[in-house]
Amino acid sequence: MKPQTQHMIDVLRTTIRALGLTLSEVEKRLGVSRGYLTRLFSGTMDLRFDQVAEIAEAVGVEPEEVLRLAFPPSQKPATPEALRLREALGVPPPDAPPPPQVESALERELERIVAKTLRKMVAESER
Repeated sequence: MKPQTQHMIDVLRTTIRALGLTLSEVEKRLGVSRGYLTRLFSGTMDLRFDQVAEIAEAVGVEPEEVLRLAFPPSQKPATPEALRLREALGVPPPDAPPPPQVESALERELERIVAKTLRKMVAESER
């Protein structure tokens, strides 16, 4: 088994454990036979990307998050090939600042309500 595959299996196993689930519970959510994850995690079966995504979704985590946990962005400078690939896919360079987030009307209203509630609570506690 390749080291990257073993690492992904370790991340999946840790994710399941950290969320307080058992392999049996996840197998039920996946609708697979008992022992499926044991066989998959032991290397008896080859791990495929679609299985990683299905397991992540079964435990309530986005597949992208599992991939980020397993393989966080590198701190090394991107290779010329990686930069060309980013350009071809329309992905901004890693050192580019993220685009500003546009605050929605709902967010502004929630902030207003929270601020009003906090002011009221402070005023009442000062009485």
